[in-house]
Amino acid sequence: MSKNKEIKFCLLYRDMWQSSGKYVPMVHQLKQFAPLVVEMGCFDRVETNGGAFEQVNLLFGENPNVAVREWTKPLRAAGIQTQMLERGLNGIRMFPVPSDVRRLMFKVKKAQGVDIARSFCGLNDPRNLELSVKYAKEAGMISQAALSITHSPIHTADYYLSVVDELVKFGTDEIALKDMAGVGRP
Repeated sequence: MSKNKEIKFCLLYRDMWQSSGKYVPMVHQLKQFAPLVVEMGCFDRVETNGGAFEQVNLLFGENPNVAVREWTKPLRAAGIQTQMLERGLNGIRMFPVPSDVRRLMFKVKKAQGVDIARSFCGLNDPRNLELSVKYAKEAGMISQAALSITHSPIHTADYYLSVVDELVKFGTDEIALKDMAGVGRP
């Protein structure tokens, strides 16, 4: 007997958020753009924030917390889930962040309107994601653990399945594939 599975489509703006301030939209632009995303009617989820997004807001002199609230509000009102990118031990930064600060970050992001925490470790070390899964769930978010995929002799299906097994033991709600360098293969 086959079981129907739900597939949700997520709109990601990876390069836009990571352009060192060159093309990153400011808060007033995000507010203008959000209704257009809603009008398209084809996305269940939208990546709204995370590391580079919030860092660039700071470079522009904007408050990233205001940006997240303003950007997520119309999406959530339309029933579109919002998602942030989180770098495991580094939180939304490029360096390790204390665990108590990370725990608070998840609570704050949930209060700002973020529904899903997509957490990844570039090394695929599940231990680096254990607290991310825990803190996301404590904050009432969906925990989505991402596998960083690549192509090499050790990165086999069995390798990735063993990582997934650990992440499932931690209680993650979803698994995502993250091809950071565009080198993954089917």
